[in-house]
Amino acid sequence: MKKQFQELYPWSAEYVIAHAKWHKSRGRRPSVQYRGIRNPEKALALAIIMNADQQFEDVIIESVEGKTFTRQDGWSFAVQAECTVIPKPGDVARFYGRGIGSTVRGLDINGVQCYYRTEKQQKEEDAQWVENYHAEKKAEFEKNKADMDARYQKLPALFQKRIDKFRTNNPDFRWEYEPYEMFCCEQAVVIATAIGKKILDDIGPIGLSLEEAKLVVFQKAPETIEKFTKMDWEDQKKSIPELSDGHSGNTFGCAITLTRLYLSEDSGNIVKMHGALSPLVGSKEYGCIPRD
Repeated sequence: MKKQFQELYPWSAEYVIAHAKWHKSRGRRPSVQYRGIRNPEKALALAIIMNADQQFEDVIIESVEGKTFTRQDGWSFAVQAECTVIPKPGDVARFYGRGIGSTVRGLDINGVQCYYRTEKQQKEEDAQWVENYHAEKKAEFEKNKADMDARYQKLPALFQKRIDKFRTNNPDFRWEYEPYEMFCCEQAVVIATAIGKKILDDIGPIGLSLEEAKLVVFQKAPETIEKFTKMDWEDQKKSIPELSDGHSGNTFGCAITLTRLYLSEDSGNIVKMHGALSPLVGSKEYGCIPRD
């Protein structure tokens, strides 16, 4: 038994419990401190509680820059500002949680607690954060509602129908997702207008009717859009000065897809196309399809 607990980290709950068991087998009382608790009996009681939480991972710290450290597996982590522990290379960081990609609900450095929340406490905190976030988004939407309504009225009919679909299928769409979707639609109109004008300018004044001009644009749009997407950002901005600087990769990709549809004979698919954030939140959640 002694060999087993000697192989454990001396600051860990597992060590405290194993050491207490070994002492008990020899007729002795617990004698190890734990997490700053000097009373061995109280230290053991806390170790038993902490040992029940087996959702953790121990990782060696490779390097440190300020309060951000890099683990041996290459992942970096920023220690919360209120944490008084100063990590050093070679220290052992114990992460509580479900692992990479999930919330870190607890962190120890060599057994010294930086912070800790049980699974239940983390769920409660997450739920409160979501509630506060939604309240802020609703308040922000109400503040900007008149402006959003005006922007909606300026959209071409197909894009209005697209927005209408999401509003119908998701009663929370307006405050939760509409600003994001509206931006993509507006930028698609900006890009499509500029590309359509360029196509017609390039062929010169040859007296085309409206229908003939549409056919020319539909014919040349795929190639022109493809050239535009292969430009670097600076050249795209020069080509279309109205292009927003607020794009992410996702909003820009959505705007380009909508542009391709708008400048084609399949423009009706603008209404059918799934929403800008549906790959992240799901089609039903976003309002691409009815929730029932």
